[in-house]
Formats: sequence, C-alpha cells, structure tokens
Amino acid sequence: MKIYALVVTYNRKELLCECLDALLNQSRTLDKIIVIDNASTDATEELFLKNGKYNNERIEYKRMTFNAGGSGGFYAGIKYICEKADWVWVMDDDTIPSSRALEELLQGLNSIKTNPISYLASKIVGPNGEPMNLPTIDFRTTENGYSDWYMQLDEGILKIRTATFVSVLINSSAIKKCGFPIPWYFIWGDDTEYTYRLTTEYGNAYFVGKSLVTHKRFNAKQLSVWTEENPSRIKIYYYFVRNQLYNKAKYEKKTSVIREILLYELKCIRCLFQKSQTYKFERITVVNKGILEFLLKKYDRQIEEKLVFEEAKENSEII
Repeated sequence: MKIYALVVTYNRKELLCECLDALLNQSRTLDKIIVIDNASTDATEELFLKNGKYNNERIEYKRMTFNAGGSGGFYAGIKYICEKADWVWVMDDDTIPSSRALEELLQGLNSIKTNPISYLASKIVGPNGEPMNLPTIDFRTTENGYSDWYMQLDEGILKIRTATFVSVLINSSAIKKCGFPIPWYFIWGDDTEYTYRLTTEYGNAYFVGKSLVTHKRFNAKQLSVWTEENPSRIKIYYYFVRNQLYNKAKYEKKTSVIREILLYELKCIRCLFQKSQTYKFERITVVNKGILEFLLKKYDRQIEEKLVFEEAKENSEII
C-alpha cells in the first residue's frame, strides 16, 4: 500500500518544519511527502534547496504561482497525488501528528468491517489538549431504521459524515470517483463539502480515536465571525459565510439556506446594539458581503486553469 502525505503551506515556515519532522518520524514510514507552497513570501523555498534542511528524497516540494488559499492548494495537491498513491494523508502546515498517528489510522482501517471506505480522520486536539476540528457523526439509518455510528465504539472508532483537512487519510479510489475539492472556496468550508461528497457518493468514513494529532492554530476557539478578535481575519470571514451557504444550498433544503441567511441578519442586528461587541461595522460588512457573493454566485469557476506550479529553478536548486 502506497501512502503519500500532502501538506499545504503559506508563510508558516517554523510550523511547517515541525509538521515535516513529525511526518518523517512516523512509525509507519510514508512513501512520499508532498509540500504544496501557496507562493509563500517568508523564504519557505529555502528549506528545500540543495543545502536546505529538507533536501530529502522522500519530500517533494511544489510551489504555486500565486496564493490560491487552502482550497486551491488542496485541489492542486490531491489532483497531483491521486494517481501516484493508494491513500493520501491530507493536512495543514500547523498539523503536528503524533509518531503513531498514521499507524493507528491503518490499524483502524484493518479493523473496520464495511467497504468501501472513503476516508479516515484522526483525533485532533489544540496546543493545550483542548478539543478541536470535531468531525460530524453519520446518523444515516441502516436497513432496520437505526443508525450504526457506534458499532465499533469499543475500539475507539466512529462512523462519521464530515471532517476537516487537519488529518484525513483519503482513499484514492474515492478521489477518482468523486473528483477534487472545490478550489474557489479559498479558505474554510472546502473540507466540509469534500468529505460530505465522499461519504455521499463513494463510501463510509470513520474517526479513529487512537490516531492523535495536534493542531497548532493560533486561536484554538471555534471559528466565528462574532467572536474573532483579529481584525485581519475578520476581513476574510466573508469566505466562511459564502462557502457555508453554498454547502447548505448544495446538500440541504432551500429552507435551510433561507433560515441561515435570516439568522445571520438577526445576529447583525444584535451585534449593532450590543455594547460590548468590537469591530461592529467590520463584522456586519463581511457577513453581508458573504451573503451577497453567495446570492450573486460570485465564484471564480475558472480558477482550475490558473492553478499551476512554478517551473523548477535553474540548476535544479529546488527538488
């Protein structure tokens, strides 16, 4: 079985190093580690020069011509890998897998009694051991009318519906059938849509509790435009709103989309009159921008044509 790891990075060189060190020291050796660099400006590429720390035959570095966001990076990376490996282990650059994370995923794979399997997800904790990036449980019913998500609970395995791209081991057969993540999301929601698509169109997915990774995100709290305090991040939350609405429109009833928009507008009104709320105008603006982009279908559907890797530098300086 050939397994490739995929790491998408942008301007987080130190965390990327920590991630790569963890991948190189897995108890089950990876066949290849593919790094997709979203045109970082912090000299990330120097790590992969001939004299760089990660000039390693097990690591392949691919640099994008521009920052396509996490979704563009995962699209390009999964597309590049899917014909080369049997399974693709997907993660962000701030994901630090424990030494047995991959081995535990594979042991879980061997113990699961149903087929086909679309993907497996790890247990994710924050820097202080707090819960993060929880998958959603698969409550779909079986032939007798009951759901079976708990059948292997004694082994630390749960049947799930969606997961995040923090540590997901994806079956390349599922990729070939279902296609690739949506690249124009840029950030947020692409993993939810893609993992939902895999469990809908290919096969079941499972959470493996013994596979542990740490997500070193700066803010370990649940993502929310209403509680975010970094003004730079508040500005990009329209992606979150737009993509969330798109996911609902694609996989749920129209009434759920209308309800979500109304809830956003009610929260905007509450934000306006809440004395303790900071950055009121910024929050209300990005929420309505996201709603408007969804309603106007403002998506860059031709972005696939722009997602190309830079040519290798002269004298093969970068591997």
